[in-house]
Amino acid sequence: MLHNALSVYRFISDLLNAMDARNLSLISAGVAFYAMLAIFPALAALIALWGVFSDPALIDDQVTLLRRFIPADAFSLFETQVHSLINANNSTLGYTTLISLGAALWSTRAGVSALIRGLNAVYSAPHRTGVRRAFAALLLTLCLIAMSLVALAGIVVFPLALALLPLGDATENTFEALRWVLVITAVILGLGLIYRFGPNHKTAHLKTNWISPGALVALVIWGGASWAFSLYLTNFGKYNEVYGSIGAVVALLMWFYISAWVVLLGATLNCELARRHHIKGLQSAQAD
Repeated sequence: MLHNALSVYRFISDLLNAMDARNLSLISAGVAFYAMLAIFPALAALIALWGVFSDPALIDDQVTLLRRFIPADAFSLFETQVHSLINANNSTLGYTTLISLGAALWSTRAGVSALIRGLNAVYSAPHRTGVRRAFAALLLTLCLIAMSLVALAGIVVFPLALALLPLGDATENTFEALRWVLVITAVILGLGLIYRFGPNHKTAHLKTNWISPGALVALVIWGGASWAFSLYLTNFGKYNEVYGSIGAVVALLMWFYISAWVVLLGATLNCELARRHHIKGLQSAQAD
């Protein structure tokens, strides 16, 4: 029992030391900065694309899911911008020009590109150069937005389908449970996409599965850390008193930093587990 506890402690210590050696805390700050610049263009692109196929107002009902994870001041800023985009002219949302949509996607790409650089640091992989770097980031951005649209469609459509079933009093609880299952599934698959195709490593044994230990751990820690940060801001940290009118911006930036650090933690966990598994395999082969 004590031996197992010491082994877990050493593994966690090695994991944190690996993150420190790769300056992932500093990289997380850079990712958070670019995420701050990218989030609202990403929302514009997401709402514009959704508006082509359905009523953008449906997005508004799903935004409340984020209230439990994003600090109140930051959520207010986020929610205000979503309302502004949704309440825009319907023709603008439904028939956004390719140029404006392309600009939004390109701005979003900058945030994804920063995250890819962090993943390359985790795996000590060389950065893609020039056009390849921009293309990889843009392709991953498009995939993440497409996945978000599919998840959003599922969150909206599945409850409507369930409403037709004779579930009685259990209907509301079933709706809520289904929404969370879909959200959690979308986050895990999104992390799987990032971990699998983000890093520029060529080594086969470092390839990550769609559902990985790092993604599961990152999901749990991210949920807990976001809740704890919101609780801290509600009871102790009054950013508006210190930063004034930009308090909500600072709170959102800090939340992005926590999120980026947790995502890179999950990547480091996957990398460390793959490395240890590979070493054990080599040792077993040599023993034979």
